Amino acid sequence: MKIQLALLSCLSLNCLADDLDLGVVKLQWHSYGDVEASHGGADLRMEQWRLQSPLCKPIQLADALYFMPALRYEYRDFEGPDAATSSYRGDLHMGELPLLFVYQPNDSPWSYNTRISPGISSDLESITSDDFFCDVRLGGNYQANDKLSINFGAAYTRMIGEPQLLPYLGFVYEMNDQWQFAVRGFTVEARCQLAESWIFRFIGEATGGYWNIDTPGSDYLSMQSYRAGVTIERELRDDLWLVAGAGIVTANEVTWQTNSDRTLRENDFDDGAYLTLGLRLHDW
Repeated sequence: MKIQLALLSCLSLNCLADDLDLGVVKLQWHSYGDVEASHGGADLRMEQWRLQSPLCKPIQLADALYFMPALRYEYRDFEGPDAATSSYRGDLHMGELPLLFVYQPNDSPWSYNTRISPGISSDLESITSDDFFCDVRLGGNYQANDKLSINFGAAYTRMIGEPQLLPYLGFVYEMNDQWQFAVRGFTVEARCQLAESWIFRFIGEATGGYWNIDTPGSDYLSMQSYRAGVTIERELRDDLWLVAGAGIVTANEVTWQTNSDRTLRENDFDDGAYLTLGLRLHDW
């Protein structure tokens, strides 16, 4: 199946409202140090692993309609306050199957996309229907010229905390062969190609999650924070990159809730630091 290069470029940059890049396999680790509670109580400590990958190249369903499935899995070793007055430590798992549909009319600067993401978000101690979810995103993209594209839409998502409906508006501006600036949903990025095998990035992003956890007296754990930092990427071989970076996490919040959305405990945390290390592979 032949896919036009212009279409692939558009899709890989603009169709998604987060960091799930099309055609890219990622394995990334984030480590947070002791993030102190703002008003006393247990500190927050966490390590996060994320693996994401496309399942195949784009499948052409019709003349201007394409389908792209992917897979994402995230594991967190979490230690922080529980729903009462002590501390909680547990394994948090999130797995999803993003299914992306893109309509790209020929010779049109407009494209439209729908992403349906069924998945599971849980500690996996006991699995019920409450562990399963389905996030949905609807959006579009306008290619203003060779350098600038504008993306927009709305997302019902739990990727940044409690499930909520959020609008987004962003852009990708390729100033030249060296510099690129982008706002995609909940991520802001400035990218500089330092040399053929070196890339520098500044990244600011919202992060978090919402997990069904089987503990006495509570049902859900919600977490939200913001990361801002820099990464340096080195190409190890063709299309395989080593990624290393560091930064700060701010506006950290952990909330325990019941099935009826009643808040049992909400904790704010001071600013902290994180380290990140990973691999990135351009698959197609």
